Order: sequence, then C-alpha cells, then structure tokens
Amino acid sequence: MHPEFIVSVDFGTTKVAATVGEYTDGHMKIIGAACRPSAGIRKGMVIDIEDAAACVGQAIEQAEKMAGLEIEGVCAGISGPHVRSINSRGMVTIPSDRGEVTYADIERVTEAAGNIILPADMEVLHTIPLDFMVDNQRGISDPTGMNASRLGVEVHLVTAQTVLIENLRRVFEKVGLEMISTVFQPIACGHAVLKDEEMTSGCLVIDIGGGITDYALYHGGFVRMSGVIPAGGENITRDIAIGLRIPESVACDVKLKYGLALESLAGEDEIVLLPGDQENGGHEVRKKIIAAIIEPRCEEIFEMVKSAVSSSQWFDTMGGGVVLTGGGSKLMGMKSVAGQVFDLPVRKGLPEGLMGLSEVVADESWSAAVGLLFFESDRINREASRKSLGGNFRMMLDRIRKIASLFL
Repeated sequence: MHPEFIVSVDFGTTKVAATVGEYTDGHMKIIGAACRPSAGIRKGMVIDIEDAAACVGQAIEQAEKMAGLEIEGVCAGISGPHVRSINSRGMVTIPSDRGEVTYADIERVTEAAGNIILPADMEVLHTIPLDFMVDNQRGISDPTGMNASRLGVEVHLVTAQTVLIENLRRVFEKVGLEMISTVFQPIACGHAVLKDEEMTSGCLVIDIGGGITDYALYHGGFVRMSGVIPAGGENITRDIAIGLRIPESVACDVKLKYGLALESLAGEDEIVLLPGDQENGGHEVRKKIIAAIIEPRCEEIFEMVKSAVSSSQWFDTMGGGVVLTGGGSKLMGMKSVAGQVFDLPVRKGLPEGLMGLSEVVADESWSAAVGLLFFESDRINREASRKSLGGNFRMMLDRIRKIASLFL
C-alpha cells in the first residue's frame, strides 16, 4: 500500500496546531508537527480571517519543513458553542420482491434519519449510525443480508453553523490550502486517547481547551452524545487575575507554574513569589490561595459537563469512566476534582498508537490534532471500501462505527 500523507489543523483559543502524518498499512507515523500562538480565533470561532490565516500559515510552514512535504489540503477540527448535536430516527421500506437488506438500503435509512428540519444557517456535519432495527427487532449492529420488510436506524447528528464552516474554509484559502474535511473535535480526540474497550463499555472523554470544553460520551463502540461547554482554561486564568489583582499574562504564568486544581494539595506554608510588571516588583502569596481560586472553576466546568450528559440513558452505565485530555487538563489535581464530581474512575488521555515523532505530540494538548489524523485516515479507508463494495461489508461497517462518522 502506498503511503497516504495526511495533514490536520486543530484550531484552539490559545494555539493552532498543525500535524503531518504518514499512514501506511494501518500505522500512523508522525513526520511533522508545529504550533503557533492563536490569533483571530475565539472559542472555536474565527473572529479575524487575516489574523487566523497568518498563524495557520506559520504553523503549516513549520510542519511542512519538518515533514519535507508541500501541503495542499488539510483536515480541520471544528468546535464552539455553535456546534449542536441531537439523536434522530429514520425508517424505510424494503421492496417485497427483494426482502433483503442491502448496503443501498442502509444508505437510504441513514439519509432519512439525517433529514431533519434545521435552521437556515445550520448544516449537518456528521451523521453517526447508532442502532439498526429490522422489522420489530432492535439492537441490530449489521443488518446487511437480513430478511426484512422495514429497516430503521437511530443516528447521532452533529450540526454546525454554515457561515462558521465557510469562514474556516476562507482561512485556509488565504494560505493556498484546501479544507478537505471538517471534524467535530471531541470525536477526533476519542480516536487519539480512547481504548476500544472504553468505547465499548462506556466512557466520557472531556477535552478542556483554552476557551471551551468539548465532550463526547461513548457506548457500544461509538459516540452517543457530544457537545460543547463555553468555559475552559482561560476562565481559570481570568479568575486568578481578578483574585490576585494581576494582569492576565502574569496570571497565565502563575497558573502554569503554581496552579493546583485541588486546594488540599497545597501545603499550609507554601509561598510563591508572583512576578511583577514594570511598575511593581511582585509579591508573595500562599499557594493555597491560588488553589482556592482555581478549584471552584474546575468544579464548575465538570458540573456543566455532568449536567449536559447525566440525562442520557448511557451515563449510569459507563464502565470505562472519564478520560481527560486537552491542555486545560494538565493542572495537577484535575483528575481528583473530576473524580469527585462524576464519582467515576478518571484517567488522563494522551495520543497513542503512533510512530515517528511520537514524543513531540505525546501530550494532552495534541490529542485533537492527532485524532484528526486518525479520523481522516479512516475516512480514506472508508472511501476505498465504498468503491469496492464486493468486499466484506461487515468490515466496512465496523470501520464506520469505529470512527463514529458516516458522511452521506
């Protein structure tokens, strides 16, 4: 098999990350990775096309030099408060003269389930098949070849504002690149950090970014719920700035150097020297005070996610617990706070299953960028399978479910 060169771009509030992967025979080799401070992007949305294009161009250029390739097209991550998800159902009739479910029927019923009324400014980003129903029999994972008069399906739909997708496209056009595909970032993160058994037994992946926090709840091998919380690491930075009466730039340094998500982790007598600006020489503060500022915001972020997913029938059956990733999850004590809120096992999620420059991206902040590479490689495989339908359909459907997305 000839190698496929795949490029991903993760748009964040604090950084833009570009990653180049060489995909061959089921293996992903990282051959380029670069990030730049974010500009023109706020909470997943492009707010200045020129500024966003400049930082994207710089990240892409660095990744190109590292990989020794000229990049032409990219897979872009997308997130933000404008992204919405909903579950929907569809049903189609199987012709009586045939009475057997075919791949074309599966396409028809999935399209029917995704054909919902949306606001004029929204479009469907992903249509994810959950469970099929053959006549009155539910819980079918692969209906192909079964005798049936009716075929039903439940799908998970992810929608986004059309204008924001087009703004992303314009950013890439500014630097001479084609946006080949767009992927909801928590789904991409799941590719990078979750184990197969976690996806099957039930798991909640939480990606804590600078401006927003994404989540996706998996069960039975694919995503059941997903969404965005409009709070992240920048909120913690702002709290520190207000609480200690220091500039946000200084507060960010304080968070990274001395931040603890749990007040009980700080010693009673631990003192840190806060850096001062040009007018002030800095001052001492107890580390416990800094942690006391941070902990409530961390609790709030997790409580917001819990509130969003607790109504799901799958929430109480998550055998895989919670997996934290994203740059905002790196604060010491974050696992403990999440464990207290969810009352579930919690672990940190790092990109796995990589070769090449794996040490460069072996960090929570690279999970989305790496996950986008895996997602795009599976999309390429899926397209190849669809062109040769004489192959094993079950293998193709399993691949579709594994990446939790079916483009129609």
